[in-house]
Amino acid sequence: MSESGGKRSRLSSKAVLAVWVRSGGRCMLCNAYLLEGAMSGRTLPLGEVAHIVGQSTDPRSPRGGDLLEKALRDEADNLMLLCAQQHMEIDAKAALDVFTVEWLRRVKQEHEDRVRHLTALGPERATTVVRMVGSVHGNAVELSRETAADAVTAGRRFPLYLESYSRHGVEIDLRHIPGEQAAAAWDAESAAEASRRYYRQATKVIDDVVRNRLRPGIERESVQHVSVFGFARLPLLVYLGSLLDDTVPTHIYQRHRHEQSWVWSAESGPVTEFAAHPVQAGQDRDEAVVVMNISGIIAPSEVPRDLSALRRYEVSPMGTQAGPDILRCRASLQQMEETLRTLLARLEREAKSLRRLHVLPAVPLSAAIALGRAHHPQVHPQLVIYERLAGSYVPTLEVGQVPG
Repeated sequence: MSESGGKRSRLSSKAVLAVWVRSGGRCMLCNAYLLEGAMSGRTLPLGEVAHIVGQSTDPRSPRGGDLLEKALRDEADNLMLLCAQQHMEIDAKAALDVFTVEWLRRVKQEHEDRVRHLTALGPERATTVVRMVGSVHGNAVELSRETAADAVTAGRRFPLYLESYSRHGVEIDLRHIPGEQAAAAWDAESAAEASRRYYRQATKVIDDVVRNRLRPGIERESVQHVSVFGFARLPLLVYLGSLLDDTVPTHIYQRHRHEQSWVWSAESGPVTEFAAHPVQAGQDRDEAVVVMNISGIIAPSEVPRDLSALRRYEVSPMGTQAGPDILRCRASLQQMEETLRTLLARLEREAKSLRRLHVLPAVPLSAAIALGRAHHPQVHPQLVIYERLAGSYVPTLEVGQVPG
C-alpha cells in the first residue's frame, strides 16, 4: 500500500514476481489485464503491487494497525496486484471500513485460486462458447460472456475466445429483431403468423452467425469443443440445435430458475431417465405427432384437432413427474437427448414413409436445443414445431426439409 508518512522500503523482486504470476497479470479486483495498454496495444506493466496490511504500523498506513508481523508485510501473501484506480480507492481513508483486511484477503485468495485452476487445465479442456440471447414472450434474462464463462469453468473447462470472435465467443443476438413481443396479445392464428414472420428474420441471423463464424472455426479445427447457452423461444432453440455440427463434442447449458444460475449441479445427484412410447395408432403413414411432457403436461385435449387422428408418441420422465426444474444435472439432459435419438431411429426403421413430425414441446430451454441436435435433416422427417399462443397450440417453425 502507499505510505502516507516516511520512506517506503522497496519490495523484493521475488515477492513482486510471485504476485504477478499468482494473479495471472490481472487486477485482483476488477480483473483488468495489466500487461497491455488499451490505447497503444503495446506490452506495458500497468499493474501496481499493493499491501493488504499496510507496510508500516504508522496510523497513516492503510490497515497498518493489523497485528500481522512486520517481517511478513512485504511477503507475497500480503500483496495484491491492482490497477491504479482500484489501488487508490482501497487506500482512501473514507473507504477503509469497506476494504477491510479480511475482505481483501478473501478476494485475493478467490482470484488466485481461479487463476491456478484455469491455468491447470490443458488445451483439451478448451471450449468455444456459443450464446444465443433473445427473449421469451417479452421476458429477457442475463446471459453475459462472464456468466457463460463462470458456468463453463465450473464444469472444468475454460472458454476459448478466438480473436476472430472478438473475444466474446460466438454470440447470436436476437434482441434487436422486431415483432417478438407483439404476438403475445393476439388470437392464436394471428400470433402464429406474427411469430412466423419473426422467425423468418431470426433464422437468418442464426444462419449467418453459424455459417460465417462457428463453421469456419470448426473447419480450421480451431474449434474442438462447443458450449451452448440459449435463451430464446423454443422453436428457435430447436433450430439452433439442428445447425450444430454433430461431429464436434458439445455441452448444452440450462438456466436453473431456483438458483438463477447457468451452472450445472454436481453430477453426484439423481439422474432423471426418460421414455418415448406410442400412445395412439394412426392411419396416415406420412405424418405423426410427438408430445414432449418434460417441463409440463400437454393434455390430449390440447392437441390440435387436425392432428387428432395421427399416430402419436409421448416423451416423458420415468419415475418422477414433469416439472420446470426436472433437468437438474447434465446427465439428465443427456438421457433425454438419447431418448430422442432412439425415438427418431425407431421411426426411421418402422415408418420409412414418414415425412413430417409434428412436435408439441413442453420442455426446458436446453431440451429444445437437444431436440434439434438429435434431428438429422438428411435422414429424419421434417420437424414442425408448435407453440402455445393465446391458449392454443399452433405450428410456427419447420426444421429441416420434407423428404422427397
